[in-house]
Amino acid sequence: MTFTPSTALEELMKQHASLREMMDRCDELADEVDRTNEPPVQLTREVARLRIAFDSHNRFEEQLLRPVLLAQDAFGAVRIEQMVASHVEEHHSIGTRLHSWVTEELRAVIASLRAHLDAEERYFLSSRVLRDDVI
Repeated sequence: MTFTPSTALEELMKQHASLREMMDRCDELADEVDRTNEPPVQLTREVARLRIAFDSHNRFEEQLLRPVLLAQDAFGAVRIEQMVASHVEEHHSIGTRLHSWVTEELRAVIASLRAHLDAEERYFLSSRVLRDDVI
């Protein structure tokens, strides 16, 4: 499927909403583990589900963003390459830390993932950047 900037924005925002729901569930399960001191079986499953979804989202986003941003030519090729490279590195950093079910560590990773999604939406995933009408 070929994505226009606006359809790319719509799809990526849907994926972000889904990731946030998974993070909320992980937070709830971490609270439950802390409260009950039970083995984190369900939390471990949910963290694995979040990690898989995050990895899938990143692959999709990384394949999609560069050509869409270059087509917009709003920033210039060199700047886009630097932005995307930095963004991919941040994905890798978060992804490598998203393996813990220790609640304190997990909460820190989820907080950084939330901040990452917020930054993506501020700098990449906005109608100011991804727009169908090229200026």
